Amino acid sequence: MIELTVKNILFFSKAATPGYTLFMHPVGDASRSLPIVVGQFEAQAIALALEQISLERPMTHDLLSSVINTLTGGLESVAIVDLKEGTFYARLYIRNDQKLETMDARPSDAIALALRAGVPIMVTSKIFNEVAVNMPLSGQGTKENEPSFSENVKQITKQAEIRFDLEKDLREAVSREDYEQAARLRDRLLALSDH
Repeated sequence: MIELTVKNILFFSKAATPGYTLFMHPVGDASRSLPIVVGQFEAQAIALALEQISLERPMTHDLLSSVINTLTGGLESVAIVDLKEGTFYARLYIRNDQKLETMDARPSDAIALALRAGVPIMVTSKIFNEVAVNMPLSGQGTKENEPSFSENVKQITKQAEIRFDLEKDLREAVSREDYEQAARLRDRLLALSDH
């Protein structure tokens, strides 16, 4: 198994299917990276964990992390263990009493939980060698005009905060029965989802 660390999260708007790609490289070796496509909400959950931002109300990953810590001996590690037809599969390794329990998970969820718990993110050597891509040895973006890791994470967390504020305003507008305002807020949320 190879231990990974998050290198960058990039949004590809000009791809056939726009979305986020998470790049992770082996600890101590930034020359190759494992790319994993993640959804918008998972990218936000990962970015919030990287920035160590706590929201007023816990997100699903925050809640699950608390449940794991409260009801078990804690999350020990996560691992990307399989790749079938372009889809990655992961496992959570949870300490329960004196034994290690395993639970299947999507890699994006496993990574979001691992970052919150501060535990290792692993991948099998076979998968890493099959899928890894060569990366430039720069700490900046791969091109001069490409944002750095910290800029990407800040942009994603800003989008998450905007989304949470809009959702709160939408709930308040609906409770006041101000449906015109609710429709405008809904449209802004839908537009945010398209970016």
